Amino acid sequence: MVKKRKSSGSASSNDTKVAVVVLGLFTLAILFFWILPKHKAAPKPRPVPVEPAEPIEMTKPIKRLKPVRPIYIHRETSPEPVENLSGSGGRIAFIIDDWGQSTANCRYLKDIPEPIAVSILPGLRHTKDVANCTATNHKLAMLHLPLEALHNYDFYPPNYIIKTSMKPSLASKILDDDLAQLPSIEGVNNHMGSKATEDKPLMKLIFKRIKKQGLFFIDSMTAHNTVCAALADEIGISFGKRDVFLDNVNTREAIVKQILVLAQKARHRGYAVAIGHDRHLTMQVIKDEIPWLEKQGFQIVSIKDLLKKS
Repeated sequence: MVKKRKSSGSASSNDTKVAVVVLGLFTLAILFFWILPKHKAAPKPRPVPVEPAEPIEMTKPIKRLKPVRPIYIHRETSPEPVENLSGSGGRIAFIIDDWGQSTANCRYLKDIPEPIAVSILPGLRHTKDVANCTATNHKLAMLHLPLEALHNYDFYPPNYIIKTSMKPSLASKILDDDLAQLPSIEGVNNHMGSKATEDKPLMKLIFKRIKKQGLFFIDSMTAHNTVCAALADEIGISFGKRDVFLDNVNTREAIVKQILVLAQKARHRGYAVAIGHDRHLTMQVIKDEIPWLEKQGFQIVSIKDLLKKS
């Protein structure tokens, strides 16, 4: 028995349906895998771990402290005796520099009966007044001669300081003018002079003039290589030098300590020369300590007398 074949039209219709189904599935797949992910929310980015910064040490700002004024306490008791100060003492001479700015400390020249040399700067407002009160109170007057320093940060009028670079005629004129202002002086010591006292030609000029007037010279010892001692011996003038500065530190305790150093030097060598400055505290301490020095056996003498017996 022969079977009947299906018509070609029916088969074609079925193939079309299959193709449509396959195409639809393919389209859905494309929509699912390509279009749909674009509409999804983007995932949040993963935070990058950051190491915590080291803690900063907080400090309070430093306040600038106000300078503390030294308190000067009067020492009621005398200093302890210096070693080996028993017995007869040496001789001590005091020279007080830088007079002429004021007469305020002239009262100490009356209050201190012992001999003290007053070294007066030339050309100042009270130069002659100080010279007068020095004579009235029977104290020895000196010229505090301004000489050139290696380093000077203070103001001085032109041709007030004798300098190593000056012509000899100018240096001589300044020296003569300074001496003429103080006719009652008996000696000279240098004001500053760390450069000048190392200069032999200049100091020779000065020493010859000093010798002519019959004056002595005290080297304040402001220079390491001073030529003054050897030159004074060569020219033949009465000469001495400073042993102790009393008041580089301007407190009572420091000045008393320097007086003890002075006493030691005088005991060991037989004499010593101290230089201080025209200050109230310096004069007050000297006034207070001289009785103690005398009790220890020291003799307070004028610088002129000390040079004669040294």
